[in-house]
Amino acid sequence: MNEFLDIALPYRRKRTFGASSFALIFVTIVIEVELLALVALGIIGHRFDLFVDLQPVVFPSACGIALAASAVFWWRARQWTRNRVQMLNLWAGGGSDASDHVAEARPPD
Repeated sequence: MNEFLDIALPYRRKRTFGASSFALIFVTIVIEVELLALVALGIIGHRFDLFVDLQPVVFPSACGIALAASAVFWWRARQWTRNRVQMLNLWAGGGSDASDHVAEARPPD
């Protein structure tokens, strides 16, 4: 379970959002879209046969949605993860709080 959390939340190990995190998000979204289609057609609509017949359309659509969403999340998570790792490094550096490090980083007046 710990390895799964390291992939889903890479900043815990001071890592950036990488290919394994991208793949995890992609697969999760594909499964969610497929389950949504299954629930809508198979369970609520009582047309499981229609769900199976529409797989040549539903699966590529789910992959396209997942690819777009994963790419946007990766694009946004790069900066967010980089900032998160910097903050973790700042806090791990010691001192009473982050303001000490900010004050040291400022150029003298």
